[in-house]
Amino acid sequence: MAKIILILAGILELVFRGLPAFFGNETTAGWFGLEYIEEALIYVHPYGALLIAFGLLLIIISKDPVKYRVVMDIAILRFILGPIALLYTKFTVGLFTTFWWVHLCLDVLFVILLILARPKKAATA
Repeated sequence: MAKIILILAGILELVFRGLPAFFGNETTAGWFGLEYIEEALIYVHPYGALLIAFGLLLIIISKDPVKYRVVMDIAILRFILGPIALLYTKFTVGLFTTFWWVHLCLDVLFVILLILARPKKAATA
């Protein structure tokens, strides 16, 4: 089960978050119903690069979740911090479209799935 969850989480990060952010432009923002702020691209494009790398990492470690359990723990942390960051933004800025609620719900879902699928014992050397 851990392998499948890691692959799904990797695809989510890579395809649905990383690539749109990395190649983000006015057209991409329009597809998702987001406001286009050109000055934000200095943050959005590197964030996309990070998510592409993280998505690939999750797919790679899916081959041996027990061996790479610590990376799975970092993935759980990432999916916990995502909703915290989104809610912090919601309460400080007040802006929160359906797009962000979907991402918040997906993060919470993956926290649950990754915790349930987490190997109980690390591989022995």
